[in-house]
Amino acid sequence: MSRALRSAAGAAEAAVLLGLAAALRPVSPRGRVRIGAALGRLAAAADRSRRRQVETRIAGRLGLPAEDAARIARGVYRHFGRVLAEILALPEYAKERAAPLFEVTGFEHFLAAKARGRGVLVFSGHIGNWELVAARQAAAGHPLDFIARPPENPALRRAFRRWREAAGNRVLGRRGALRRAVRSLREGRSVAILIDQHVSGPPRLWLPFLGKLAAVTPALGHLALRLGAPAVPVVSVPRPDGGYDIRYFPALEPPEGGDLEERVARLTLAATQRIEGWIRERPETWLWLHDRWKPPPPNEPPSLGRRYRGVPTAGPAASRGEAP
Repeated sequence: MSRALRSAAGAAEAAVLLGLAAALRPVSPRGRVRIGAALGRLAAAADRSRRRQVETRIAGRLGLPAEDAARIARGVYRHFGRVLAEILALPEYAKERAAPLFEVTGFEHFLAAKARGRGVLVFSGHIGNWELVAARQAAAGHPLDFIARPPENPALRRAFRRWREAAGNRVLGRRGALRRAVRSLREGRSVAILIDQHVSGPPRLWLPFLGKLAAVTPALGHLALRLGAPAVPVVSVPRPDGGYDIRYFPALEPPEGGDLEERVARLTLAATQRIEGWIRERPETWLWLHDRWKPPPPNEPPSLGRRYRGVPTAGPAASRGEAP
C-alpha cells in the first residue's frame, strides 16, 4: 500500500472511531454494553477465520469440547465489543457520577503496599476492562503511570493519550518505559503493567501459560526484586448493568533462595498463574484474539538481564518491602 493510501486509510479509521466515541459519550453504561455487544456480534460474523482460531485456542488451552469453545468465543467478541465502546467513552468513567458503577474490593492491599514507600507495581492482563481500572483508581486519588503500547494511528494515539491522562494517569509508552518506570517507583508512584501478551524478542522468559509455553516479559519481576516495589494483582469483572467489580489482591511474596534471575522467573510465574486463574473463572473476558502462544525459536540464547543492568538492586531487605 502506498504512503498516500495508508494515510487516507488511517484518516478514515480515526474519523470512524472518533465519531463513534462522540456518539457513545451521552449513551448510558448499559447502552454501551448493548451497542458494544452488537459490534462484537458483527465482528464475529465477519471475522470467521480468526474466530475459528479463537475457538481452537480456547478448546486446546482449557480442554473444552468444540461447542463450549464456540460459545465462549462468541462471548469473547461480545465482551471486547463492549470494551471498545467503553474505551471510546473513557473520560465518562473517570467522572464522579460513574463511581457507583464500580464495586471495589481489596483496595486495602494496594494501600498497604503503597505504605511501604517504595512505589507499587500494579499488574493485570487484558481481561475485563483494564482501562477502566486505571481510570477509577486515578479518580479515587491514586493515579497510575502505565506502560502502554500506543495506537499506530497518530490521531488515535493523541486521543487515547488524552483520554487516559484526563483523570490524572500518566502514559509511559514503550520506548524508554523501563527508565521512566524506575523513576516513577523511586518517586513513590504506582506503575501499572499488563503481562499477558507475547513478547516478540529478548529479554523474555518462556513460561507455561494455560499449559503451553509462552513468552513473558520479565519486567515485573526485575522491577519488583531490584527496587523492592511490591507487585499487587488487580482484575476487573464485568457486570450486565454496565458496571465492574474491581478486585485487588495482596502483593505477591518475593521468592527466597536462588540467584536474581531465578527469583525473577519464579515471581513472574506466580504473576502469570494469577492471571491464569482469572481466565479460567471468566474465559470470555480475556483477549483470546491475541496469538499468545507463538513458538520459541530454536536455541534462543539466554538474555534475560540485558535491558535491566541499569536498574539498581535494592537488596534482600528491600525485596521484602523493609525500610533501607
